[in-house]
Amino acid sequence: MNITYLIDRAAIETPDAPAILYDEGAAVDWATLVGRIGRLAAALATRGIGASDRIALLAPNRPAFLEILLATARLGAVIVPLNYRLAPAELRFQLEDADCALWFVDAEFAEPAAETGIDLPAVTVGPGEQAGELDAMIEGAPAALDLTPVAPDHPLGIFYTGGTTGLPKGVVLTHQNMLSNATHIAPRLGHSPNDVHLHAGPMFHLADLAGIFGQLLGGGAHCFLPKFEPEGLFAAIERLRVTTTTLAPTMLDMALRGRVAEAHDLSSLRLILYGGSPITDAVLARAFEAFSCDIVQGYGQTEATQTITLMPAEDHRRAAEEPALLRSCGKPIDGVQVRIAGPDGATVAEGEIGEVLVRGPTVMKEYWRRKEETAQALAGGWLHTGDLARRDASGYLYLVDRRKDMIVTGAENVFSTEVENALASHPDVVEVAVVGVPDERYGERVHAVVVLARGAPGRGTDEAVLQAHCREQIGGYKIPRSFEFIAELPKSAAGKIRKAELRAPHWEGHGRQVG
Repeated sequence: MNITYLIDRAAIETPDAPAILYDEGAAVDWATLVGRIGRLAAALATRGIGASDRIALLAPNRPAFLEILLATARLGAVIVPLNYRLAPAELRFQLEDADCALWFVDAEFAEPAAETGIDLPAVTVGPGEQAGELDAMIEGAPAALDLTPVAPDHPLGIFYTGGTTGLPKGVVLTHQNMLSNATHIAPRLGHSPNDVHLHAGPMFHLADLAGIFGQLLGGGAHCFLPKFEPEGLFAAIERLRVTTTTLAPTMLDMALRGRVAEAHDLSSLRLILYGGSPITDAVLARAFEAFSCDIVQGYGQTEATQTITLMPAEDHRRAAEEPALLRSCGKPIDGVQVRIAGPDGATVAEGEIGEVLVRGPTVMKEYWRRKEETAQALAGGWLHTGDLARRDASGYLYLVDRRKDMIVTGAENVFSTEVENALASHPDVVEVAVVGVPDERYGERVHAVVVLARGAPGRGTDEAVLQAHCREQIGGYKIPRSFEFIAELPKSAAGKIRKAELRAPHWEGHGRQVG
């Protein structure tokens, strides 16, 4: 098998249908796109790239990203998408760790690429349709390369985790992993040839990249937002008549803080998929108010090809009568088994909190060249996610916290997401992250890092006001005992709040791992 059979099918069934849409109204059809991808694969082969060789890619959301991803897969080589927000030393580590044979570098990131100091063949990719060396490779290639047959467990890509607990680990995902994820989520999300999908989140992150194959299964068109900001998002939706997109909760929050959405025609949207990190009730309520389309939640992680559960739109709609459903992340997708386990590994009773364990065809092959960590993560044949959750009588999963984010204060377990929800419901709180910091009496105390709305201090919103607000909603031991007010929370490129950075200064000298 080779997952790029999906584009061959599109080129046969709908050769003239748009595959890529550009802002200027231009389009590339499926027959043309598949031809370009085949020639790029052939060009790579003439450079000595073979099956299993690693090819890195440092680029923003552009059509070239899609072409390079699929040409690499077509050849049987292994894509290594790089986070363009990393420092040069971090990029070098991943390039060397993956032992890459070549990398594609967008002209926008030529400077940090040069600062890596790595001696590695590079191909420059330009913005938009002027793809620099990439176009030259494609135009000068011999006949298009047919797909290279590979085994189902052949690696498709190495996707590096955030590295909050030390050096990042490369998650090896296979052609079968990606195809299984696509075939299980595409029907649930209703992907079809009529769709226009906007790549709004960073494509190097699996939240967007894994979804590509589900969209290929549906056969719709793709368009790209190189840099996320609310005006650009809504303008692209209006201009290109976008039907689907994927957004992290922090992206939704940013997009809905002002009244930018009201100035645009968003009637083409039929689906917004969100996930990647917890969402607060306040942000979700604003999303329901702003959008008339379906809003679907996905929960997962890189090691499970991104999707473990889905919360369908119909369940979100039911939440008007059953508000508790809004806190659920849904049920496992078809083909994926989930159980909730206690510290002893045994399945806990219904309603009890334990670690989410996952088994199925979407679970990673391994961590790249890390046998011991692979064995730990896949102990007993189950992926140990590190997420804490409970399951109700109907099978809905409710995430409680990351195991590493749970705060133990005076022998009481406090889940940071519950406290964040309480604080976020205050109208003057723009963003909040809750972490555990050292406390002489209780071991740890609940500490809130808050971004306040403009003018909030002048209105008297301070630590005491927020504590009183929390007291109306959660138990006393959960209320933050200390606060920090900052201008902006640190975030990853995927929009996840970097809690390790918030914890680290407090734990220096205390001997605790803060990742």
